[in-house]
Amino acid sequence: MYFIYVLCPIGWLGVVFDEFFSVKKIFVNKSIKTDKDIKIPDFALDFTNQLNLYFKGELLKFSYPIKLQDISDFDKKVLELTNEIPYGKTVTYNWIAKKLNTSPIAVGQALKRNPLPIVIPCHRVIKSDGSLGGYSLGVEIKKWLIEHERLVASKFR
Repeated sequence: MYFIYVLCPIGWLGVVFDEFFSVKKIFVNKSIKTDKDIKIPDFALDFTNQLNLYFKGELLKFSYPIKLQDISDFDKKVLELTNEIPYGKTVTYNWIAKKLNTSPIAVGQALKRNPLPIVIPCHRVIKSDGSLGGYSLGVEIKKWLIEHERLVASKFR
């Protein structure tokens, strides 16, 4: 396994790659205290370029290889359905639950285990009352991502 850190508008993202250079996990790292550039190895440049384009509003869907492993069949179904949510749109936990004949709480728990937030856009899933609900990278980041995508998407309408 390999990991890198990428500075983004939402902070430092840690990105874990498997031995085949597929993205395996993404997380926020709040303990990095530097403004210096961190060298990105060649194998990770394509993914970091996609991240940068996403944050600039120039990439609407990631195409870098990902690796979903060590997750249940249920979690995989939730993440696959979540990955179909259009850029700039949101759906509710309840909407996904109805599609999969399960409960909104079960959907929320599956999304909590999403190893690839941002890439698999679980930030696009909100509560039925319009409030945000939880997010593995933090609710403030979820709010930022939703607002960022809505602003970018509005430019294409």
